[in-house]
Amino acid sequence: MNWRILVATVFLVAGGVIEVLAVLGLCAMRDLYDRMHFVGLASYGALLIAVAIVFRESFSLIGDKALLVGVVLVLTGPVLVHTTMRSMLIREHGDWRAAVEEARKDESS
Repeated sequence: MNWRILVATVFLVAGGVIEVLAVLGLCAMRDLYDRMHFVGLASYGALLIAVAIVFRESFSLIGDKALLVGVVLVLTGPVLVHTTMRSMLIREHGDWRAAVEEARKDESS
């Protein structure tokens, strides 16, 4: 067993542990707002798994694709969490821009 396989195994186990913790957090939390924190955590587990694939396969076609997918997941994960949270907040409390327009109409009248 050479050092590349050992490093890949460490990254794979760490990514798997983070993914399992994210799933357990999703199951344990009751509120959508609390669950979204664990969705963001899952993207970092995917990046660690992608790094493990890169160490195992080197910078070949498979390794490059895995790294690209991992980076895309890490970059888009927080954006997706933010937009989901914003849409739920607007659904529950209404859009703040409508209240501002209403206040402007009341001031001008």
